[in-house]
Amino acid sequence: MDLSAPAPKYCLLKTIRRWPYKKTSKASQAVLKRFFDKEPFFNRPWDIYVAQSPDSGSLGGIVVPFTQVKAFFEQTQSETDVMLSTRDRDLIFDPNGSSEFVIHFVGTSQSWNSYEAISNTLVGQDFQAPVPTNRQSKQAKNARSERKKQAQLQNRLNMLKSAAEIVNGKQDYAFISIDIESWEKNHDIITELGLSLYVSNAEHTNLDETGYHITSDHIIVKEHRSFKNGDYVADASGNFEFGKSRYVPLAELQATVASFMEAARTLPQADELKDSKTSKNRSPETTTNSQRQLVLVGHDVNADIEYLRKLGYNSELTQFTIIFDTMEMWKGIADTPNGISLTKLCNELGIVAWNVHNAGNDARYTLNAFLAMAKIWQNKPGDLQPVGMDGTG
Repeated sequence: MDLSAPAPKYCLLKTIRRWPYKKTSKASQAVLKRFFDKEPFFNRPWDIYVAQSPDSGSLGGIVVPFTQVKAFFEQTQSETDVMLSTRDRDLIFDPNGSSEFVIHFVGTSQSWNSYEAISNTLVGQDFQAPVPTNRQSKQAKNARSERKKQAQLQNRLNMLKSAAEIVNGKQDYAFISIDIESWEKNHDIITELGLSLYVSNAEHTNLDETGYHITSDHIIVKEHRSFKNGDYVADASGNFEFGKSRYVPLAELQATVASFMEAARTLPQADELKDSKTSKNRSPETTTNSQRQLVLVGHDVNADIEYLRKLGYNSELTQFTIIFDTMEMWKGIADTPNGISLTKLCNELGIVAWNVHNAGNDARYTLNAFLAMAKIWQNKPGDLQPVGMDGTG
């Protein structure tokens, strides 16, 4: 036996069946339906296992090997060009971190009928220990859910507190908002990139209606300019509200992002400009400020991070010292577990948002929303507790 070999991984069968409906767009779901419907899904070999506690006999669920799931995802991707990530933490079966569950092999299914025959044998002589009562299971589930809820709430409060402190503090930060738009019928085809920048400790003139000086850019991927949305989401690629759109070849996209990030470091600090104005012989030099920290801001930011990684922007991502998600910040302010669209968020915050789904506009609105929520939290009276928009606890 090779003791150094990694333990095999398993996935809950019900998780795999629901995967595209939780992790992909409606357009992709329609494409993947022919693989995940009951008959086609089970019309392939699946090694069926169950996770069971040897002490209580409780069943953790029906699981299948991760290797088979990976092969299944790769097949669907090759035939549809819709990417299904095998790196998502939700994919791997984790019985609440318990090592007490053991995995039992119960058979191999080749069709829905054979799977149904196998599943009907799971409560029988092979599994004689009693299954815990519904009440016990519900209590344990509720306790886990409450712990998770409290941890998420605390993370959101910490995010709001940090945002308020660094936006309104005297330290030198550059806030960069990134938004990526893709073709609605194949989300691997990136069509637009939006970038917005606000530097907290810089001399600002020409402030916009939010009271901040924000620089924005809108890039259309030259090779993908013919891929237009409109069936499922609006096509606003030609309606950039904050300047002139640019067509950039895909091969130059990474260099464009790197250049934008470099520009964030070259803006002179406010005190440097102030000193230059008091001296006739001195002017601020355009030099890189290595001390200025870069902060990434996004709305449902993990989706944009995943796109950037797919494009190979790992070195650019490592330059960000802090990451903020405006969706999570809103959940903390509104004291809700529910997400919110960027359009609705802007409406709640009183931000005028025209032509959303244009990457340049969305990056700008996201940064405006971030700054607005940081200001709300800074001005909120009392202890750090979730508040409504009226500022009351």
